[in-house]
Amino acid sequence: MILPALVLLAQAQPDPQLQKELEKALQADQQAAQQKQHQQQAAPAPPLLRGSQSLNPDISAILDADMGWQRRAPQFLNGDDPNLHGDTTHALGFTAQEVELALSAIVDPYFKGEVYLTIPNLEGIEVEEAFATSTSLPWNIQVKGGSFRSAFGRQNGQHLHVQDFTRRPLINAAFLGDDGLRGPGLQVSWLSPLPFYLTLYGEAFSLANDPASSSGPVPDPVRSFGADGPRRPTLTAEAKLFLPFGEEWSLYGGLNFASGKSPGLLVATDTTAGAGRETQLFGADLYLKWKPANVAQGYSSLALQAEGIVRHFAAGDTLADEWDGGAYAQIVAQFARRWFVGLRGDLIGLPSSSVTARTARGALSVTFQGSEFMRVRAYAEIEKGNLSFGDATVVPVVTPDWAPAAFLQLEISIGAHGAHPF
Repeated sequence: MILPALVLLAQAQPDPQLQKELEKALQADQQAAQQKQHQQQAAPAPPLLRGSQSLNPDISAILDADMGWQRRAPQFLNGDDPNLHGDTTHALGFTAQEVELALSAIVDPYFKGEVYLTIPNLEGIEVEEAFATSTSLPWNIQVKGGSFRSAFGRQNGQHLHVQDFTRRPLINAAFLGDDGLRGPGLQVSWLSPLPFYLTLYGEAFSLANDPASSSGPVPDPVRSFGADGPRRPTLTAEAKLFLPFGEEWSLYGGLNFASGKSPGLLVATDTTAGAGRETQLFGADLYLKWKPANVAQGYSSLALQAEGIVRHFAAGDTLADEWDGGAYAQIVAQFARRWFVGLRGDLIGLPSSSVTARTARGALSVTFQGSEFMRVRAYAEIEKGNLSFGDATVVPVVTPDWAPAAFLQLEISIGAHGAHPF
């Protein structure tokens, strides 16, 4: 502290004695600084700090909470849809739509590990995904193993907090299963060396599903896959293409195929229809986005998404060979810095079959995104069932036909959560 004063004094009055004192003070300061630097370099990092850096994975938690009203339960209820536990009568109340806990880390130079645990509607914890992904295989090959969501389509692989609407599209529960197409399996993908993005996927899953029940007031959808799981894996193949058009437009599309066996429909006690029928799914999806680049004070974007699935059932177990299918289309527009509005239309039963009646749904979503870690969404929909049936339907009529619903959804995210695919 006295060194600056000595310097000023020496400059004002050149005195040999003062200059010697100044030189001693400078040398003492230099020695103290060098000694402190050597001590810092020699001191090891605390063991607890080293362990936390090398062993602890990235951890995050996401909560989706809802307040809602519905006239009746939806005919095609997905596992992560808000469930107010109503049937044919109206329901009004609150639910924790989903709580997700995510853990991810680089295992070593060869694998990355990810685990996603969820509690949908507070009805018990389940493993949504838990898998390892290779990171260093040659020839642009990647392998994923564990339990995971299939790359079939676009929305099937997305977690709830990535969705633009409070409920998933009708085709998810109708054709892919109430929890989507996911389970224990193996995926092999190959990124082609072309000048544009093209990836090919091949997957195999061991799925197990019981026959759908038709005894309730709202019958369960017939599942496409999951019969004879120990001996008949469900196989899928996908092709994904991404094309950027300048700095503002981009296009992402896919072609999808899946093959397995259907568990059929439980029509009476110990009596099923269509159990063990060979089933194939043929699908296509499209995502087109416009987002101006580097526009000051500009908060606008537009995203168009559409997906269609056609299903084929082979003849068997009292039911004939038949086809059914469905599709949805949605548009989401950003009109301010934190505001988004979305419209979606769903239609399944094109054509209708003995196990799938034609059903339509329209949905409106208005989202306020306060930050990357919080958003509030107002969602309203109206569903119309019993539009038409197959020639020999085994699905009971759902009542009432019209089923409006409305929800207010709050989503918060805490912790380090990895990036999601485009």
